[in-house]
Amino acid sequence: MSDEKKSEGTELGLKIVMIIAVVIFVIWVLWNVVVSTIPTIGGSFGAGFPGGSGGRAIRDVEIDVEPQVIYRIDGHRFFTLEKYMDCSRGGFVYYNDTNKKIKILADYEGADKSPQNEVTIAQLNGPLSFYGKFIYAANDDVIAYPMRHESYKYGFLNYSIVYKNINNPSKNAEFEVSSSEYRTNIIADDAIYVQVSNRKEKYQKYSIPKESDDPEWISSSGVKFNNVSQDDHFHCENTIKPRRVKYISD
Repeated sequence: MSDEKKSEGTELGLKIVMIIAVVIFVIWVLWNVVVSTIPTIGGSFGAGFPGGSGGRAIRDVEIDVEPQVIYRIDGHRFFTLEKYMDCSRGGFVYYNDTNKKIKILADYEGADKSPQNEVTIAQLNGPLSFYGKFIYAANDDVIAYPMRHESYKYGFLNYSIVYKNINNPSKNAEFEVSSSEYRTNIIADDAIYVQVSNRKEKYQKYSIPKESDDPEWISSSGVKFNNVSQDDHFHCENTIKPRRVKYISD
């Protein structure tokens, strides 16, 4: 190849490299312009997550609504839904025992101490979004409820059953379970029993105190429950609407 042709080939190669560099630079500039115009809600779901607030600050929300019983164990033990927008969004669920004068949040401890805001009232309520059957067959010392775990940032959703013994905290535990409508979850004094609808002859037994994350398969014929709850799932009356919803800006 002559020196002239080599020179032409070199120039052509340099032009191609320059064109590619210019295209990459233009794309980078356009991407930064687009991203800068997207409204975000900061760290609630991770930086850069689009929000419905149009870029303004997220407002706190006060909700005046009649509490309602969404699950009844017996005459003095029940769960209530309070400060909710509707049956699926926002609000707090509490376990109540009128004999022991107990009322505790069925969620992360202290979560109800902070005001709700425009983000939290759009989130699904944990116990009410649990589709599996939930049957209480435990004594008054046991507090148990399903909890929803969701991360928009990392893209996961799962459920667990939280078990607490008010007289013996060493028995407190949490077990990951399925929210499938084809599973029955039974809360007993010594274990949580899970039964799949197409395997009535077997239970998955999660022992209390917790020994493992993996259940033991046992025959259902050897398990008896003396007293079971009035309800077998969480429910809600959606005709009850807030009397007043107040949005508070900083």
